[in-house]
Amino acid sequence: VMLARGLRVLTAISTSVLSLSTSRVQSFSTANGASAAKTLTKMTTTKQPSGNWISINSDKSKAQLIRTSEIDWVGTSQAGGVYRKMIEREGTEKVARATTIVRFDPDQAFPRHTHAGGEEFLVLDGVWRDDYGAFPKYSYVRNYIGSGHTPSIGKEGCVILVKLRQMSLQSKDEPEHKAWGPHTFEGRRAADGVAEEKLFSSTLEQTAVQTWPANSSFDVTIPKHGAEIFVVDGSFSSELGEHDCWSWTRIPNEGDEDDKFHVTTGSDPVYVWIKMGHLASDEIGMESDG
Repeated sequence: VMLARGLRVLTAISTSVLSLSTSRVQSFSTANGASAAKTLTKMTTTKQPSGNWISINSDKSKAQLIRTSEIDWVGTSQAGGVYRKMIEREGTEKVARATTIVRFDPDQAFPRHTHAGGEEFLVLDGVWRDDYGAFPKYSYVRNYIGSGHTPSIGKEGCVILVKLRQMSLQSKDEPEHKAWGPHTFEGRRAADGVAEEKLFSSTLEQTAVQTWPANSSFDVTIPKHGAEIFVVDGSFSSELGEHDCWSWTRIPNEGDEDDKFHVTTGSDPVYVWIKMGHLASDEIGMESDG
């Protein structure tokens, strides 16, 4: 989130940023016969000179599993009490197409800022507060291109999964701001044990949250142009490995037919956020500044 303290931008990355160190690369075959790279990664802290281009896990054609439990929190250099785990990033220190977990310490206020490339986020812990209201855990929020807000963090603190500059100018009917949830799925179970709440949907992307039952094994449908899966609660396993809490997975599908991604859950139910059909979207990305 491009927050600022005074006139300084929160999303300016600290002088110490995370760079990618690939520990293992394999391949696996998807249901439709396609082959994708399997990359299990660890993040290490390295020094990056100011103004350098940063590229982390940014190839959308590659399947990747990122366990953020293996990434250290890194504080921002220009805003105290704000920490980050970078998942994917393409851009500079100040402006980037990015997917990031951001943690805010309690009792902080920030000046108003705008979103030149749009932002969407899912609240993972605590409560997010801004001009639009208060959003507890399991809330999903989209602030469209050109929108703005004035965030403030209360006594609970807050942790969010945020995606920046991944919206499209083609989504002209999308409102400046919209929020969904919180969806807790209490008392809800579909016949097959999977419960789903659809969130945003357009011709370019679809988002949803789901709960998966414990001790189960089944296929998740991956549509054309792929999907991302983020684990909010619980854990599961797949051909990519162990997906623990707050892990992120990209699953490309460059074919014309739906694909299948086989998952196995453990002793606890799993709560996931899924984004689908978007990896070829005409997004803002890094084509413009802001």
